[in-house]
Amino acid sequence: MSGAWFGTDGMRGVAYEPPLDRPTVARLGAALAAQLADDRRPRRLLLAGDPRASTGDLAEWLGGAFVAAGGELVWAGVLPTPAVSHLLRELGGFGAGAVVSASHNPSRDNGIKLLGADGAKWSTEQEQAIEARLRAWPVEPPVAALPPAAGLTARYLELLERTLPPRPLAGLEVVVDAANGAASAVAPLLFERLGATVVAINASPDGHNINDGCGAVHPQGLAAAVVARGCSAGVAFDGDADRAVLVGPSGRVLDGDDVLLVWGRALAASDRLPGRRLVATVMSNLGLEVALAREGIATVRCPVGDREVWDAMQRAGAALGGEQSGHVICSHWATTGDGLLTAAHVLAIAHAAGASLESLADWPRYAQVLLNVRVQRRTALDELPELAGAVRELERRLGRDGRVFVRYSGTEPLLRILVEAASPVAARQAAESLAALARSQLGAA
Repeated sequence: MSGAWFGTDGMRGVAYEPPLDRPTVARLGAALAAQLADDRRPRRLLLAGDPRASTGDLAEWLGGAFVAAGGELVWAGVLPTPAVSHLLRELGGFGAGAVVSASHNPSRDNGIKLLGADGAKWSTEQEQAIEARLRAWPVEPPVAALPPAAGLTARYLELLERTLPPRPLAGLEVVVDAANGAASAVAPLLFERLGATVVAINASPDGHNINDGCGAVHPQGLAAAVVARGCSAGVAFDGDADRAVLVGPSGRVLDGDDVLLVWGRALAASDRLPGRRLVATVMSNLGLEVALAREGIATVRCPVGDREVWDAMQRAGAALGGEQSGHVICSHWATTGDGLLTAAHVLAIAHAAGASLESLADWPRYAQVLLNVRVQRRTALDELPELAGAVRELERRLGRDGRVFVRYSGTEPLLRILVEAASPVAARQAAESLAALARSQLGAA
């Protein structure tokens, strides 16, 4: 199989098809044990996954091959990706962590995310090194049985509770949409322990209903439930709970940009926002940057991906960064996006202020149109002079009153076209014009 197997968020694809077939995943497990030994790191792996039907098989192939190669495995069972990140740092003694999950993707997909002992995602260079090693692995390695699942849910909840004062959500009624994913058991428990009355929806995973019309990617059902029940707020997670979107009492959906504004302001007010700067990706709304500037807070832009956000935060010395999709990192407590942590802190900020989420997220958004063009080929954009020229001309016309961003998805055969402008009509027309041009040059898949 040609092409890179690792993308913007680990290895991802259709379960049971390369690179998520048994021979490849088993080779990855054995290669990981060898890589840790060569790097003089403990050959000890913390492994968890989301509740997809395929997760058990992929975990057995990966973890079983790691054990057969001489490694020690702690199998945590179903847990959110950020739980593994927190536990790696809290428990210590691990060389790496791995999560079997395809995050917000549909149930037929799956993936493998690798984390370092510090809880952060592996770098691109580390992924490239392990991919080269597993591609060169001569034969499919043996696979041992997984050990019994370790009960680490309670430890994860304790770690999250420690980051907040006691019962900061007392008096709130919150709808929790767990996306039938890894947060299904832990999220309702967390918000109850924080004092909220919880209404849990989409919290009954059957292996096939993960992200199916629910969760952070489909928050409309959550918004309707919040309004119908007259609740204080709602929160939706994706399949592995590393992202969150929130809903106010009126049903308005708040994304990662809203979270960055609310949390950034609160941290700045308590002098916990170093340099009065935060990190946002190239996809974040231009209005966020304008609103933060009015507060004396600078915005550092970076490429898409929570690994990119974390790298940019470290370079900029920033304590807060995130993506519009709802991946948000606060380095005071985490090294990767954690939807439960994010939602708990933002809800606590609003509750302490006696304000609704909508009133705190009071900023004028620029009209933003994002179109996903499914393509047959991923030709470098600088090799498409007509499309590149159209982008440059649009940027010239918009000037400071808008923005254009075009990129390929790191996980799907899509070209993402983002146009921002003061006028919704102008933004839509410009985005559709670029999309039509892209389809003609790249082929509609």
